[in-house]
Amino acid sequence: METKDTINKTDKEKLEAVIQLLNPRKRRNLKRENSELMQEVTFEVTDNGELRYIISCLLRVCILALEGDSDFSSPRLANCSKDLTIATILDLVDSIQPDEQLVSYDAIEKLLLP
Repeated sequence: METKDTINKTDKEKLEAVIQLLNPRKRRNLKRENSELMQEVTFEVTDNGELRYIISCLLRVCILALEGDSDFSSPRLANCSKDLTIATILDLVDSIQPDEQLVSYDAIEKLLLP
């Protein structure tokens, strides 16, 4: 007995399914109780490798900051809280994780690979 997942698809059907998985990307509506207006900040990357590199760099900054024995030494950063700064970077890293992309890649792999 064949199920929907075991039915053999033609290459054209696979390609159409892949296109549907990749385009259009889902957009999140930003709503918070305490804020009247939320803004979404975006940045461009050339590919997923660059996105991974940016995430890795942000995480390395946190690791280095956590391993340091002293607070920030720059006079311009004297009023910065080390813990708050690291928490802010970690929150940013969490928000730029390519979750939807990874889910679509899993679906593409499942569709294309036997």
